[in-house]
Amino acid sequence: MALITINRTSSTMMNQTMVKIAMPDAITAEEKLPTVWLLHGLGDDGSVWQRKVPVEQYAIDHHWAIVMPGFNRSSYMNMAYGSRYGDYLEQELIPTMRSMLPLSVLSEQNWVVGNSMGGYGAMRLAFRHPNWFSAVATMSAVADLNSIKAIMPDYQAVFGPDDCGIEAAQLTSVLSQADVLAVQKLRFYQSVGQDDPFKKDNDTLVHQLTTEYGLSIAYHVEPGNHSWQFWRDQLPVVLDWLAQIQKKN
Repeated sequence: MALITINRTSSTMMNQTMVKIAMPDAITAEEKLPTVWLLHGLGDDGSVWQRKVPVEQYAIDHHWAIVMPGFNRSSYMNMAYGSRYGDYLEQELIPTMRSMLPLSVLSEQNWVVGNSMGGYGAMRLAFRHPNWFSAVATMSAVADLNSIKAIMPDYQAVFGPDDCGIEAAQLTSVLSQADVLAVQKLRFYQSVGQDDPFKKDNDTLVHQLTTEYGLSIAYHVEPGNHSWQFWRDQLPVVLDWLAQIQKKN
């Protein structure tokens, strides 16, 4: 098995970036690997998946590449006072990783997954570029950006003063500007702990996305809270769900 670390200077953000990639060892010369883009939560970075879960073994078991970038506290968007993380993700990171590594470009072999802030980022990215992926999975997603004010004292660095950027960044606002017919073709898996403080927000978001936008979401409320114990339990379930989708494509 292989865990690769790529450090490079981002032309978008004009500073050093680090990306972790888990890959199987046995890859043929012509092979392009199905790819999971795995997004971390607030306060973590791309290395957290290596440290908290057996991500390398998952890459071997499924014969996939699992790409784990670092996005600081950006919510995977261009910050009001900070770096252009959204442009970096959409315009630089994904095409650069594909140019450096044997990653598939086929939408049916690309999936985006995230926990907490990364769950928000996964949905945001899929709504903005639904033709890049075939499935999206979130664990304990930040489903309402207003909820992060209590846990993120620097949230104005992302959204600007007086909450001016929050409403436009809400997932329903992003989806309202998207190609909804293309988004409806995606498969969604959304899980949250029964005792997670974000559960109510997730309940509300699932109701909105399914009733107002016609999305197909497999929604699971499981025992647990907003913790790595929950995400360690959920990640293999999510990856098995993606494997089933891969078999059907």
